[in-house]
Amino acid sequence: MGNLRLTTALAGALIFSSVTTAQAADFSFPPQPVVSVPSPIPVPEYTNGWYVRGDIAYGLMEDPDLSQSGASFSRESLDDTWGFGAGFGYIFDEHFRADLTIDYRLDADVKGTDGLTGSVYDTGVQSTVGLANIYYDFAAGADFRPYIGAGIGFSVNETDSLSVFNGGALVGNVAGKTETSLAAAGMAGFSYKLDGGWLVDAGYRYLYLGDAKTGNINPTLPEVSIDDISSHEIRFGLRYEFR
Repeated sequence: MGNLRLTTALAGALIFSSVTTAQAADFSFPPQPVVSVPSPIPVPEYTNGWYVRGDIAYGLMEDPDLSQSGASFSRESLDDTWGFGAGFGYIFDEHFRADLTIDYRLDADVKGTDGLTGSVYDTGVQSTVGLANIYYDFAAGADFRPYIGAGIGFSVNETDSLSVFNGGALVGNVAGKTETSLAAAGMAGFSYKLDGGWLVDAGYRYLYLGDAKTGNINPTLPEVSIDDISSHEIRFGLRYEFR
């Protein structure tokens, strides 16, 4: 009797095990949800480095103030002129860079009329300008890079000989003179990246050139001062970055 019970229990266990195994074989876990992982956003790599530049500019000159001992001038004018420049600079980080530039501005005619005698004073002035400039690039790393900047330095202003006309006739002549003055600038523009480290640069610059003077050889024609020379420049140039 005992053996029968044992045999029955074993048979039941075998049957239960077979059924459980079959049910387990038929059961499958639901698939795991697919979680999309966004691709990493590339981070631009900024490196410090040197650059060189060359520029051409057309300056729209503001009318200067002419002054001379014992005279009062009116109808002062200073012709617009071209300028050329070059420089080198350094890129500090993704926003800031700085450079040293030297520019030469071609001779521009200066005129003024003596309000007392009606005599017309006629000379010319050319300038060599050295500036230390700093810039802020708004979109560093992009192809199109707007920027603002400021500069300070010196201007060497050289005048031609001064001719004085009255009634169309030459009544006097005074030699020119070289004068060194404070110069300053404010800039805004954009750079556009080309291939191989080249960038084209276009922008506006307000340039303050200080004062210029004529000579004082003839006591009857004391020196004439050309004060507050300034220009609104449209500039185009190229930069090459060594990085």
